[in-house]
Amino acid sequence: MRSLAALLMFTASALLLAAGDASAQTLGTFRWQLQPYCNVLTVTVVQDGSQYHVDGTDDLCGAARRASVVGLAFPNPDGSIGFGLTTVTAPGGAPIHIDATISVASASGSWRDSAGNSGSFIFTPGAAAGGNPRPIPPGGIAPGTITSAQIAAGAITATQLAPGSVTAAQLAPGTIASAVAGFGTCPAGQYLRGIQASGGVVCEPIGSPPVSTSLGVQASFDGYEPDIAIGVDGLPIIAHQNTATMSLRMTHCENTSCSAARTTTVDDQLNAVAGSPSIAIGADGLAIVSQMDLTARALRITHCNDVACTSATSRNVTGGGVTSSLAIGADGLPIISHTGSGGLLVTHCSDVACTVATTVTPDLAPNTGTFPALAIGADRLPIISHLDGNVAGLRITHCSNATCSAAISTTVDDPANSVGVETAIAIGSDGLALIAHYDITDEDLRVTHCSNAACTSATSTTVDAVGFVGQAPSVAIGTDGLAFITHTDVGARALRSSYCRNVACTSAASATIDAPRGSMVGFDSAVTLGADRLFFVAHRDATLNTLRVTKCGARSCQ
Repeated sequence: MRSLAALLMFTASALLLAAGDASAQTLGTFRWQLQPYCNVLTVTVVQDGSQYHVDGTDDLCGAARRASVVGLAFPNPDGSIGFGLTTVTAPGGAPIHIDATISVASASGSWRDSAGNSGSFIFTPGAAAGGNPRPIPPGGIAPGTITSAQIAAGAITATQLAPGSVTAAQLAPGTIASAVAGFGTCPAGQYLRGIQASGGVVCEPIGSPPVSTSLGVQASFDGYEPDIAIGVDGLPIIAHQNTATMSLRMTHCENTSCSAARTTTVDDQLNAVAGSPSIAIGADGLAIVSQMDLTARALRITHCNDVACTSATSRNVTGGGVTSSLAIGADGLPIISHTGSGGLLVTHCSDVACTVATTVTPDLAPNTGTFPALAIGADRLPIISHLDGNVAGLRITHCSNATCSAAISTTVDDPANSVGVETAIAIGSDGLALIAHYDITDEDLRVTHCSNAACTSATSTTVDAVGFVGQAPSVAIGTDGLAFITHTDVGARALRSSYCRNVACTSAASATIDAPRGSMVGFDSAVTLGADRLFFVAHRDATLNTLRVTKCGARSCQ
């Protein structure tokens, strides 16, 4: 918990909204008691531009289950700080609104709620001894008022109950187990965020700071250009290059945070391999990796023999390029975009292990195809972002069929700056492609949101321009449908993230999420959504010369 002095710093900063800090930052976790009742609210305050978001729990006076608290904090013209909070009552989980006002000097004040209750809003109340639970709304029934002794057998049946009037929250454990089994409960460390239309619960992990770990041996020269996927076992698996041996290394995490992992060299032929590895989980449940044979300048495929990829089979399938991006097509077969001397190349595999493949050139425009990134669109067709080197802009190639033997290519972002460098692509919750790329002129992170499935038009926005940022971006879509982008803050030598505020990512909350003192991290980052619905990032520790991972502890990772 933060001290009173820290809170006063928060309230002072709240009065300076004109400063307009565009990046979200956590100001601290604070406690207030709703005296004369024993309810204690524990909330985290996050500044997001000119707003202060409040998110936490009501302890319901030490009950076995807590209630959620969400709302906003804001400055009043008289110099006080106001709170608008929504919580629930027990039993029943009925929503109720609380308005509170505190003074900067005492950090305490008064409160009132929409049920007509009121009292003192006391800061850091300690154990919060004394008082009864905050009363339920008028018309509610106090806990224990009605028991089986007051109800005759058979007096209440389904015909007496309005649809939805009795939920899992009103039922004691085991009373009607079969009827409420569909609701379920949230596991330890998660809170109830909502109820699905089907009746199932939506749980969300309680936020905590991201945790970073450097894997392997110091100066092992692992972790170059990592890419990551979540295996069929629900655990992260990372493909990366070892620059000392010029070999492909696979790191399989032994838990969701990857605090323990096993790393194996799976391709170390005499040629220099593992340039720009890209990984996906194939239809057979095994990882498959595209990489570059840097000596032969050929596209090379590695197909794992087991889930942890302790062994694999590698082969060159075609010539061309030094960068690649692999995805599993709607036909269940791997498809790879890569760079060739004549422009963009696409290789479509004929089987899950890619022992046979066909390569086409879907974009015949010269000087295109560098930094390709490939995804499968909502229309089940491949879509590729890459650099248009003729105008230093972002170019999109939308395939017309599964093999990309025909396609439409459009340059969608061609400002005065040089953009479209080091692209990363994902399909948003609106079914449209979202591309993160590097503005090399202004050294910023840029995001392009397509206007249609073929991306013949798009809207581009610079979403992070603080310092020397935006290099080597990677993008994934969260459970809330919003994009999360990781990139390198070269100036701070740190891992930075941008959490989009809307589907089109016309604005984002950006923050540094890993910056150990005296170290250089965050290079060549790759992000994916873990099996636990939280983001997982692989990147390079340039100081220790090894692979590093960052496990997010909250939905926004900030």
